[in-house]
Amino acid sequence: MLSHHELATLLLFRDATLRFEEFDPDVLALCRYELVEVRRRDHRGSTLELTTRGRDLLRRLHLDGRDALQ
Repeated sequence: MLSHHELATLLLFRDATLRFEEFDPDVLALCRYELVEVRRRDHRGSTLELTTRGRDLLRRLHLDGRDALQ
């Protein structure tokens, strides 16, 4: 079960124009649940993205940013 902090972090990934710290405890938990993954590491930092599983969870919770009437 996700904590409220982990769920809030997952929602931030949905609208991700922000950069996240790969070693943030909430991000680590989301990686462990396979909801978020590290896509690339370079000199500027890591690129983190929602996985298919993460997008599916947001869709099931009707928190995917789309109109619920679709």
